[in-house]
Amino acid sequence: MRYSSRQLDITIGQLIDSLSLICNVPGFSVLDSCGVGHLGSHLLIIGVDPVENYELEGTAESVLERTEQLIGRFGLAAVLTLSYDFGLKINGITKRPKGFRTSSEPDLFIAAFECLIVHDYDTGVTIISGNESRFDRIECLLLDSATPHPKPITEPPTVTSNFDKPSYIDAVEMIKEFIRRGDTYQTNLTQQLTVEVPIGLTAFEIFKRLRAQHPAPFGAFIERGGSSVVSASPERFFRIADNSVTTSPIKGTIRRGADLDEDQRLRSELMASEKDRAENTMIVDLLRNDLGRICTYGSVKVESLCDVEEHPSLFHLVSTISGELRSNVSFSEIIRAVFPCGSITGAPKIRTMEIIDQIETADRGLSMGSIGIYIPKGFPGLEPAIQLNVAIRTMVIKDKRAVFNVGGGIVIDSDPECEFAESMLKAGALLSAIGCESDQTN
Repeated sequence: MRYSSRQLDITIGQLIDSLSLICNVPGFSVLDSCGVGHLGSHLLIIGVDPVENYELEGTAESVLERTEQLIGRFGLAAVLTLSYDFGLKINGITKRPKGFRTSSEPDLFIAAFECLIVHDYDTGVTIISGNESRFDRIECLLLDSATPHPKPITEPPTVTSNFDKPSYIDAVEMIKEFIRRGDTYQTNLTQQLTVEVPIGLTAFEIFKRLRAQHPAPFGAFIERGGSSVVSASPERFFRIADNSVTTSPIKGTIRRGADLDEDQRLRSELMASEKDRAENTMIVDLLRNDLGRICTYGSVKVESLCDVEEHPSLFHLVSTISGELRSNVSFSEIIRAVFPCGSITGAPKIRTMEIIDQIETADRGLSMGSIGIYIPKGFPGLEPAIQLNVAIRTMVIKDKRAVFNVGGGIVIDSDPECEFAESMLKAGALLSAIGCESDQTN
């Protein structure tokens, strides 16, 4: 197989529009930095012609063993999703039956590609990279596609949650009691929203709205046949390149202001928040410990602590931790050591995941799990790497229902009313993309 590249004469707008009619193939994948340029992210990577797809379920050992066999097989690139609930299996936690909803999310989904379309937001250049025998087919798919016209939406969608406000507030108080007892220092509590998607609104159109209205550095769209994934994640889980691993947890969120003065006031308020800095620092310590399982002794270090990051509607506190991988560490060993990300569990991880499973009434599914890509050597224009996001601000659309979780870290001085408000603030972008507002929640 000969790998090369070919430049395409197409603008980013034309490229996105052309995908609307070819996005229904199982395995079709888009990983999009949206031009945000955070943590070095500057690419739009598209897989339109998958070679093969897999949905894996089973024991942690069997799924990880099969994943190890598939990742990098025959020099193929791979896009994957990892369910949060798979993390329970990895950590030996028996999931209790949920009264609200049991997820049908696979433990792991993989789509493999011989070719990828790559747009560089920094240079404006778009190429096809990979097996050149497929270039003509892929270019024809793009150029022959026309922009569809979405059908008008006449009625606002229905939104429901597995928590009403009083029960969410009660759950916060329950977690604070666990903290008082010494079971946990911080617990990430989420509520699960379900939205009836309006007739005529496609999953890809929702993705297009999100990337236009709320661009995020680790966004994604994946068509899996039975379901579609739409993500506007601002958070990198980890990136591995040149035997180095970095992780960048987000803890601490506040809304953006209506003008420059309010923006600056809110930014300063977030920077000065002892609660948010404490949350962030706890997760940094947890992730340092996780990376220590797979990195050489003494190489794990905190690159930055509690930096303020700007997004269109929110400010976040972000830290970055890095380390040098031990020789011959496998992908499955990395996943076993660090998944799920501590920023969406809390600390200590395993006991806190047990508390989450006890309190939350619905399986999280892909929400709070991960979406990512493996790029092997040989794809021109792409650095060999593995990168996964944290699947926050991420919905799964199936049978015209969009399901996603929103929440935040609960610590001893958390105000329950504020925690509920923060969860709905984080839901705003996704709800808006489906055509509704957060105050429609029942």
